[in-house]
Amino acid sequence: MGCTGRYASAQEFSNFWCREPMCDEDKIKIEAFLDIAAADIHVAMAATGMCDCVLADWSEEFLKKLNIIDAEVIQHCLAACGRASVMTAELRRMWLEWVNMNLDGIRTGRIELCAGATGEDFPSRGWAEQGITDWQTAEIVLHDMMRNST
Repeated sequence: MGCTGRYASAQEFSNFWCREPMCDEDKIKIEAFLDIAAADIHVAMAATGMCDCVLADWSEEFLKKLNIIDAEVIQHCLAACGRASVMTAELRRMWLEWVNMNLDGIRTGRIELCAGATGEDFPSRGWAEQGITDWQTAEIVLHDMMRNST
């Protein structure tokens, strides 16, 4: 999965915000804002090397939602079909904070989108074994062989 293109369609955008039906002019505007908003996601993913990984099953829907909300936050156009946005300044600010929090989570690795990976906040524990005698060193090597054998 490369960091290219939008994650949602104009129809998915309209469905999310309950804006039906959609005329051709609206579709063109929405697609343009989805493309622009997707660039924010691409930058965040590129910062942690997630552009070339296989996405986790859930992450495609998450990216779609992030793309849709970011596009709505940045767009200021009146709908061509005569419908105005119902996004108030307070709602816009709230959604912008949500978008920024999630983009920051992707950028810093707290939200890991790749299949099989865990985010920065995932609990983990480990320690290095150290032997000070030949027998302890041999036991450490034996344990390592037992853990990593196929």
